[in-house]
Amino acid sequence: MTNESANRMIDAGVAGAEQVKLQAAEALEEAARRLRSADVASRGEDVRHILEDVEGRIDQFRATVGAEYEKIGEEYHRRVEPVETIISEHPIPAVLIAMGVGTLLGMLISRVRD
Repeated sequence: MTNESANRMIDAGVAGAEQVKLQAAEALEEAARRLRSADVASRGEDVRHILEDVEGRIDQFRATVGAEYEKIGEEYHRRVEPVETIISEHPIPAVLIAMGVGTLLGMLISRVRD
């Protein structure tokens, strides 16, 4: 999986979470408005209906977030699994490549500091 595709996957997850957060906030604000505008003498039944409505909407948002999280997890595993397979089938070359990349990064960092 490339860094760019990982970033796209993360950005999509963050955007989805942001949208759900906004929807939840709107539902809570609407409930607060309804409770403020409710007559002081309102029956407990009316307040209970308002709270049940908010609870239902929050549960729906929670389910949406859970489904999106599952999709992101499945996509991540779909992309990472081939890499894990390659590494487990060829451990010595994988370690040598990792050492080489680490050495190159170390050399680049030391040059930047000088």
